[in-house]
Amino acid sequence: MPAHLTDEQLAERLISPENTGGAAAHPGACADCRDEEERLQGLLARYSEAARAASARPEAFWQWQQAAIAARLTGGTRPRRLVWATATALVVFAAVLLIVRTPAPLPVVAADPDDVLLVDVERSVRREVPQALEPAALLAAEVSQNTKTRTNP
Repeated sequence: MPAHLTDEQLAERLISPENTGGAAAHPGACADCRDEEERLQGLLARYSEAARAASARPEAFWQWQQAAIAARLTGGTRPRRLVWATATALVVFAAVLLIVRTPAPLPVVAADPDDVLLVDVERSVRREVPQALEPAALLAAEVSQNTKTRTNP
């Protein structure tokens, strides 16, 4: 006995019963496949009836539906208010940008390299400790501070 029909084969039989390929003779010989096919056909018939019943509405409903869709397409009062509010906000923003003036930046004067070198030399001469030895000087100052605090209770 051949295997039962797959879900795809059953669906194909329900869609087009005349074009079923090799699965045409199987439901006639197999009670399980025949029962499954009949159950699915019954479900589809009930679904079709339920869909028709749900769509059977009075003419007044469809007119109301059409009016509601037309009102949405033409736009109501809310979008107009939103457009006016946006336009007003843009005008105020543009006015603020035009009224507020930023001061002109001061021109940057390029420093003379000789002056920079001279200032650097003066700073180095005034330092007590050379720049390279500043970390060591800080460490020595901390050590001497600690020894003073230990000796003086």
